[in-house]
Amino acid sequence: MAGKQKTNDEKKDSKRNYIGIALLYTLGLIAAALAIIVFSAWLLPTFDPVLREPGRDGFFDRVRPVQPGADLPAEITNYFTIRLVLSLVNLAAIVYLLFIHIKDYLKLRSSFTLGLIAFLFSFFLYALSTLPLIHIILGPYGRASLLSYVPMLFSAIGLLIFAKLSSE
Repeated sequence: MAGKQKTNDEKKDSKRNYIGIALLYTLGLIAAALAIIVFSAWLLPTFDPVLREPGRDGFFDRVRPVQPGADLPAEITNYFTIRLVLSLVNLAAIVYLLFIHIKDYLKLRSSFTLGLIAFLFSFFLYALSTLPLIHIILGPYGRASLLSYVPMLFSAIGLLIFAKLSSE
């Protein structure tokens, strides 16, 4: 035999190694994303959101603070339920794609694949920051309310990464 060929068992072991390492990296990225979201909620400046009540002439005359724990109308509850389901589907799809591309990167070591991983991580942060559960855990008012513009930041970063990849 001129060269050493891998047996089927060796190929399967090599594939399992890539899957295990890719799984660890994917879990690490998920943990990093959670940390980024939580720290961004604490580090960003705060403001006090208010509900404005319409006055006699249709303009908003009086201002009253939002009361935590107040009962929400059924329409809002349904809206957040649908949003929660769609956010979870997005998160699951992005985690799967992250896993696939990390596994491919470990095999190929391609800079394009690394760029796709960065792009997917940015959109994972976007999907995570729009998840209603994050707002429930971190509190819907005060610091966490600034998460309303943080998703746009993550999508802008992702699009810039994708534009850079596309121009190469």
